[in-house]
Amino acid sequence: MALTADVVVVGGGMAGVCASLAAREKGAKVLLVARASGATALSSGAIDFGGAVADATVGEGARAVSRQPGHPYALLGDALPALLERTMAFLRRHLVSLGLEGARVAADKCLWLPTPVGTARPAALVQSSIAGADLRNLSSRPARLAVIAFAGAQQVEAGLVASGLSRLLAPLGEAVAAPIDLYRTREDALRSIAELARDLDRPGRRDLFAASLLRAANAVRATHVLVPTLGFADPAVARAEVERTVERPVFEALGAPPSVPGLRLQAALAAALRAAGVRTVDGIAERSGDGGVQIVRGVECQPVRAGAIVLASGRFIGGGIRCEPGSGLLHETVLDLPAFAAGRRNIAALPSEELFAVKASGAHPGMAAGIRVDAAFRPLDAATTVPVFACGSLLGGFDPARDSGGLGTCALTGLCAGERAAEAASRAGASAVAGR
Repeated sequence: MALTADVVVVGGGMAGVCASLAAREKGAKVLLVARASGATALSSGAIDFGGAVADATVGEGARAVSRQPGHPYALLGDALPALLERTMAFLRRHLVSLGLEGARVAADKCLWLPTPVGTARPAALVQSSIAGADLRNLSSRPARLAVIAFAGAQQVEAGLVASGLSRLLAPLGEAVAAPIDLYRTREDALRSIAELARDLDRPGRRDLFAASLLRAANAVRATHVLVPTLGFADPAVARAEVERTVERPVFEALGAPPSVPGLRLQAALAAALRAAGVRTVDGIAERSGDGGVQIVRGVECQPVRAGAIVLASGRFIGGGIRCEPGSGLLHETVLDLPAFAAGRRNIAALPSEELFAVKASGAHPGMAAGIRVDAAFRPLDAATTVPVFACGSLLGGFDPARDSGGLGTCALTGLCAGERAAEAASRAGASAVAGR
C-alpha cells in the first residue's frame, strides 16, 4: 500500500528537518524518510552561516562566502540578508527548548565561543548554556576564567584549553585549569563527556557537581567558570541551578563530536518534527519505476505518492552522494542525479599523501561536491513526474569544514526548499482538481 503526502522529504539532518517544518508551516502534509538521524550529533551544536571573521556581522560573513563559485548563497542574490533573518527566527521558533541566543538580524555580530582545543569558533546562534562564553565579551573586561578539568575525561584537556584561551582573553583576562574533586576514579577517567552528561542528569548529581565547582573556582579565584558539560536535560535550568551554588557565571564549552550540544540539537529537531505533526519513516528512499520515490526496507519496497520531493540526503557521510567504484563517477543516490565537484563528475583518486597536502593547505574539490540546482533549488538534471527540490550538503559549492556555516547553510536552504516544495505541491493539487 502506498504512502501519501503533499511533500516527501528524504534526509533526517538539519536540512531535512527544516524543509519538513517549513513545508508544514505552509499547510502541507509531510512525510520525512530517513535511514538515520543525520550528522547533526557530529556537530559542535553551534549554528553559523559561514564566513565569519574578526568583527564581521552575520550578513557580511554570509555575503563573503556567497562570492565563492557555486556556493548556494550565490543563487539568492539580494534576498540573502532577509533569508538569514527569517532562518534565525525560524530556528528560534521551533527549537524553543534550547533557548537559542545570539544574532537576530543580519547586521548582528557572531559570538566567538571556546572550543575543546582552546580556540574560538564563530556562531550566529547557540544554546543558552553556551552563549555567555562569548570571548569577545569576556576579553573586554578583567576576567579570570576557570577551565574545569574532569580528571582523565575523554575529549577535553583543560590545560590545553586554558593555554589557548589565555591568549585570546589577553591582555585584560586569563584562563586557568581548575580540577574538581568529583569524577576522579579510574572508571570516571574512561568516560566520555556524553557519559558524564548523562550522569549529571541523575537525581542529586547536579548538586554535588555544583558544590565541587564552587570549591574549584574559589581555589583559583575565578570570576567565571567554563565546564565541559552541564548535562543533557534542560541546559538553561541546569545552568541557573549551578550558578546559584557557584555564585559566579558558569558556561558550557562547545563539544567535540559527538558533542553534548550536538546531541541536544538532534533531540530538539526530532521533538520539533513531532510537535509539527510530521510523519517520519525509517528506510532507504530510491527512485521508483514511475519517476517518483519508494521506500526500501530489506527486500520490501513501499511506493510513495507525493506532490513534491525534497532531497536532503547529505553528501558522503549522509550517503546522499557516492563515487562509483571503477568509473569514479559521482552521483546522487535517491534519483541517480549526476553530482559534480569543481565542474567534473569524475575526480581521479589522489594518493593519500597528496590528498592530505591539498586538504591541509587549502580546499579540496571533493569536499564541496554536490548536484546542480537553479535559483529555486530545483535540480537541473532531474527527470521526474513531480517537482523536485534539493537542500543542505547535497548542494555543491560549499565545504562546511573550510567555510564553517554547515548547519546554518543547511537550515537556510532547507527552509527555502521546504516552502517551495509545499507551494509546488499545492499548485499540483489545484491543477488536479481543476482537471477533473
